[in-house]
Amino acid sequence: MKSFAIGSSTIGDNQPTYVIAEIGINHNGDLDRARRLVEAAAHCRADAVKFQKRRLQSLYPREVIEETHRFEQHFQYMIPILKQVELSEDAYRELKQQAEDLGLDFLCTPFDEPSFRFLETLGVPAYKIASADLTNIPHLETVASAGKPMIVSTGMSYWDEIETAVEVLRRAGVPFAFLHCRSVYPVWAREVNLKMMLKLKQFGCPVGYSSHDVGITVSLVAASMGASIIEKHLTLDKTLAGPDHKVSLEPFEFRRLVRDIRVADQALGKSKRFLLQGEILNREVFAKSIVASQTIPRGAVIQREMLDIRGPGKGLAPCRLPEVVGAAARRDFQAGEMFTEEDVSGPTQGDFTNAFRSLWGLIARFGDADTMASFNPKVLEFHLAEQDLEIGFTPNQVYGQGLVVHAPEYLGERLLDLCTSDEDLRGLSVEQVRKSTRLAVRLSKWFQGKPKVIVHPGAMSINEKLPRDPLRRNLCRSWEQIQTDEVELLMENLPPYPWYFGGQWKGNYFMDTKEILEFCERTGAGFCFDLSHAALYCNAKDRDLTKFTAELKPHIRHIHFADGYGLDGEGVQIGEGEIDFDAVMPLFEDYRGSWVPEVWRGHLNQARGFLEALKRLSKYDL
Repeated sequence: MKSFAIGSSTIGDNQPTYVIAEIGINHNGDLDRARRLVEAAAHCRADAVKFQKRRLQSLYPREVIEETHRFEQHFQYMIPILKQVELSEDAYRELKQQAEDLGLDFLCTPFDEPSFRFLETLGVPAYKIASADLTNIPHLETVASAGKPMIVSTGMSYWDEIETAVEVLRRAGVPFAFLHCRSVYPVWAREVNLKMMLKLKQFGCPVGYSSHDVGITVSLVAASMGASIIEKHLTLDKTLAGPDHKVSLEPFEFRRLVRDIRVADQALGKSKRFLLQGEILNREVFAKSIVASQTIPRGAVIQREMLDIRGPGKGLAPCRLPEVVGAAARRDFQAGEMFTEEDVSGPTQGDFTNAFRSLWGLIARFGDADTMASFNPKVLEFHLAEQDLEIGFTPNQVYGQGLVVHAPEYLGERLLDLCTSDEDLRGLSVEQVRKSTRLAVRLSKWFQGKPKVIVHPGAMSINEKLPRDPLRRNLCRSWEQIQTDEVELLMENLPPYPWYFGGQWKGNYFMDTKEILEFCERTGAGFCFDLSHAALYCNAKDRDLTKFTAELKPHIRHIHFADGYGLDGEGVQIGEGEIDFDAVMPLFEDYRGSWVPEVWRGHLNQARGFLEALKRLSKYDL
C-alpha cells in the first residue's frame, strides 16, 4: 500500500486517520462565516479544511446561468445557490493563510481549469476531485499535471470508470487516494456499503470515506475498518439554507468525531502481534510450562511419561512438547524442574566482550549479578524494587564493571514522584532516592568508578492532565534535596502512557525535548535516555524520533535501548517494534558512554532476551 504526504501528515496504512473538515459551500458565500468555520475545524482538531472553487462560466452555458428558470427543478435549485456562494479570490487567499496559521492543511476542489490554475497560484498541497469529475478524464489529467497528491471521490461511478481513472492517475505518476462515497444527501446507513473500501484497496492506494450520512456512526465504522481518510461536512448551524448543512456536523459533534476516530486509530493497532506487559505477567501466572515429572539424567531420551504440564508459565510452553519428547536431555533434571528455551535450542551464543566501543552493560538483580557479570559487560545496572533497599545485599566478589543503580518506581501502593505538589508524597520520594543513593555508594566499593543512579521524575496521573509549571518547580526543589557529589544522579525521560499497577497512566512531564533540555541546562546535569520511551512519546505527538534524539544527545549520559510500538508498547525486543534503528543508531557512532538493553523480561532464561538484543545491536557502530 503506497503512502504519501500532505503537509506534515502521512496518508496510508498504519498512519493516523487524516480527518478533513469539508467546509465546501457551507459558508453560504459569507466570508466571516467561512473564517469561523476554519476556526471551528482547528478547535475540533481536524487535519485539514476543504473548500470548493468553481467558475460557473467555464462549467455551464450562458442560458443555464442566466435563464435558469427555463430548466428543470434541480437546476432551478442549485444554480442560484452556486452563484450566491462563490467567494472572491482574495477570500481564498485569506482563508488559506488562516488555515495554515492554525496548523491546518488547506485543500480545495477545482471544478474547472480556471479554478485549478488559480489554486496553483495559491500553492495548495493537494487536490480533491469531486465524484462528478471521476469520469472527466481531461480534468483528471489537467489536475494531475501539477504533480501533487489527489484525493478522488468515487460516488456516482461504475467500477469500470474507477478502473479507467486509476489508469489515468498511474500514467500521470501522481500519488492518489480513493474515497468511497455515496453521492446523495443524505444517504441512509443501509445504503452506504462500506465494504467497497476494501475492494478499492486492490489498487494499492490509500482508501477512505467521504461521508454524506447523518451523524458520526458510519464515519467511525469506516475509521475502524482502516480508512486512511475521513471527510465530513462541518457547519455552524444545520438549519441554515443550503444543500449540505443537513448532512453536516456542528462543531461539538465534529470534535467528538475526531476524538473517537483517534480512539479507533489506537484500537485498530497494527497487524504485527505483540504481547502487552500485563499479558506477559498474566501468562506467567496462569499459563503452563513443561516440567519433569521425575528425575531425568543428562543424555537420557525423554519420553512423554517423564513430563508433566504445570504452572507457572515461565518455562517452555506445552505446545513445544514435540521438540522435547524423543530428544536427549541436555542436562540433569530434578522432578518438578521446568524446561526452558535453552533445553531445546541450547544456550545463546555470542561473545560481546569486544563487540562495542562504548560501555555496554546488562541489567541485573541482586540474585543474578554473578550470572550477568559472567558475560563480561562493562556495566551492571541494578533495577531495584522497594524491598531491595532493606535487604542489605553484600556482593561476594569484586566486579570489574561500572555500577548503575535504578531507583525503585514504587512507594508501597503509590508511585515515586519528585514532581508532585503533595508534600508528604514528595518528601517520601526524596527519601527513597536518598536511600538508593546511599545503597549505590555502599556498593561502589565492589565496582569500578563513580556510580550512576537513575531516577524516574514521576508526574503521572490517571484521569487528569497536570499543569506543567508546578511539576517543573517541584522537580527542581526535589533535585536540590537529592543532589550529591558521591554519585552521578540522572533523571530518565518518561513515556506518555506508562504501565503501572496493571493500568494505564498518563505522563505529564519530562517527556518533551523542551522540558528535558530546560532541566539539564538549569541543573548542569545529564540524563538517562530511554529510546523506547522517546519513541512512544514521538508517536503520541507525531514527532520525528531521529530529530528528537539528536536534540537531546548532547545531554545523554546513560541509555536504555529497547524497541517500542504505538503509544504504550515499551521494552520490545530490538527489531520487533516500530523504531527505525537504521535511522536512529548512526547518531550514537561517537557515543562512548554507558548503556544497557532494556528488553522487558530479558533477564529470564540466562539473560536470553538481553543477549539477543546485544546481538541485534552489534551490527551498529556503537
